[in-house]
Amino acid sequence: MPNEPIDKVQNAEAWNEFCDLLKKAGNVLLREDLETSLFDRGEGLRYLARLLRAGLFSFVENPGPLYPRFRTMPDGVRMGLDNPDNYYVSASVNPAFTYRIRGTRGTIHYMSFAAQNQNFAAKDKITGGAGHLNDAELKLEADGSFEIIASQEEQSGNWLRMTEHTRQILLRQTYLDRNREKPVEVEIECLDADGPPPPLDPAEMPGRLMGSAMYTIGCASWFADWVMDFLNHAPVNDFHLPDVEKHRVMGGDPNIRMWLGQWKLDPDEALVIEATPPQCDYWNFQLANIWAESLDFENRPVHVNSGTATYREDGSFRLVVAHEDPGVPNWIDPAHHYHGVMALRWVRTDAHPKPAVRVVPLQAIRDGID
Repeated sequence: MPNEPIDKVQNAEAWNEFCDLLKKAGNVLLREDLETSLFDRGEGLRYLARLLRAGLFSFVENPGPLYPRFRTMPDGVRMGLDNPDNYYVSASVNPAFTYRIRGTRGTIHYMSFAAQNQNFAAKDKITGGAGHLNDAELKLEADGSFEIIASQEEQSGNWLRMTEHTRQILLRQTYLDRNREKPVEVEIECLDADGPPPPLDPAEMPGRLMGSAMYTIGCASWFADWVMDFLNHAPVNDFHLPDVEKHRVMGGDPNIRMWLGQWKLDPDEALVIEATPPQCDYWNFQLANIWAESLDFENRPVHVNSGTATYREDGSFRLVVAHEDPGVPNWIDPAHHYHGVMALRWVRTDAHPKPAVRVVPLQAIRDGID
C-alpha cells in the first residue's frame, strides 16, 4: 500500500493541495452582509495574510504538546476583538498529559491562565474554556514565584483544570500602563516528555500545511459570523451583553464580561458613550474594524482604560468617538474607519452596567452643547 503523505511530500503535491485549499479563505471578503468598502477589503486581504501567519505558526512551527513553549502570536496578528491592553501568550497541550507551569508574577495589573479548545481549523468542534486560574486565586511565594499543575485530574495547590477537549493553555496579561508594568516570566513543561524533541517527520507536513489553511478559513468565517450575530441582539451603535455560556464558548475569561456592538459613523457625527463604572479591577473600551481586529493602538487613541480615562466629578465617564479630535477628554479615534465593532469590558465585578450610547453632530461636541 502506498504511503500517501510521504508521496505527497516526495512529489510536492502537498504544497499544491495547501494552496488550492487556502483559496477558499478569500470567500469571506465577498460576504455582502459585512457591507465592506474597498478599504475594508484591503484590510481583509491583510487580515487573511495575518491569519495564515498565525496558522503556519500554530501548525507548521508548533513544537507539539510534549514540548510546549509559551509563545506570542506573530507580530501584527490580531483577531476576535483582541484587547489592546493585553499581552497574550499560549502553549499547545494534550489533555492526556500533565504539565507544570512555573513563573514569577511581575507587576502586570491582571493575569489569568485558561485551558481552552479554540482550534479554528475545526471551528465546528470549538468547546471554549475549561479551567481558569487568575492572579487573585494563585498562591504565590514570597518572591512572587509560583508553580501550577495543569491536568485533568485534580491536584493540590495551584491547579488548572483541563478537559478531554483542551488543546491550549492561554495566559492573558492586562496592562494599565505598558510603560511601567512588567509582564509575567513563565515557562511550561510536559511531565510526560522523555528526551528532546525528535527531528521532523516528513509524513506530518501535509497535515500541518492543511491545518494552517483550515485555520485561516475557519478563523475568518467564524469571526465574521460572530460579528454579524451582534445585530441579532442590538442595532448598530448600541451594545448587547452575551450570556455567560456564549462568553465561555468564545474562550472568554469568567472574570471578564464584555458589552459588544457594531458601530457606524459619518464624518460629521460623533458617537458618545457614557457609563458609571462599577467597583471593578479594570475596565476598558476599544474600537475594532469590521474583521474584529483591534485598531492601531500603537499610534492612535483607539481605546481607553480605567487607568487612562478622564472621569467626571461623580465618577462617570464620557467617551467620544469622532473622525476628528473635538478637543474634549477621552477622544477615541476610529483611525479612518467608518464602521466596525466595539467592546466595553468590566473585569472582576458582579455589576455589569450597560453603557448609554448616542450619535450626535460632531459640531455639538465642539461647541460644548451636548
